[in-house]
Amino acid sequence: MTHFRGFGFPALNMPQWPSDWSGMLKPALDIQETDKQYKIALEVPGVEEKDIQITLDNDVLMVRGEKRQEQEKKEGGFHRVERSYGSFQRALNLPDDANQDSIKASFKNGVLTVTIDKREVSAPKQGRSIPING
Repeated sequence: MTHFRGFGFPALNMPQWPSDWSGMLKPALDIQETDKQYKIALEVPGVEEKDIQITLDNDVLMVRGEKRQEQEKKEGGFHRVERSYGSFQRALNLPDDANQDSIKASFKNGVLTVTIDKREVSAPKQGRSIPING
């Protein structure tokens, strides 16, 4: 299994108080890496494409949206609601080798797919000793 370097979950985008988290949906996601790109699949069943926003700011890819509840009017009888509705967001720090200019998104059958090409990154600088000249 490949470990995804850099796909962290920034805490700065979470609601400030734990009580604010209860109303926030958290769609499941998969992150796949190949030699040439990253592919992120986010499950958002029941959400329409027009209710999803994808933004990029300071190396953080943010997916926000809302699953709207259908308005029903029922006369009498028992009514039971088990499905969740409301706002959601997922935030991911992009890895250093993600080419931010190549980000593309598609939406089909309740799955949002984001693809990001990889780019060459320069090798990390090696540490060295600095002599002290008196």
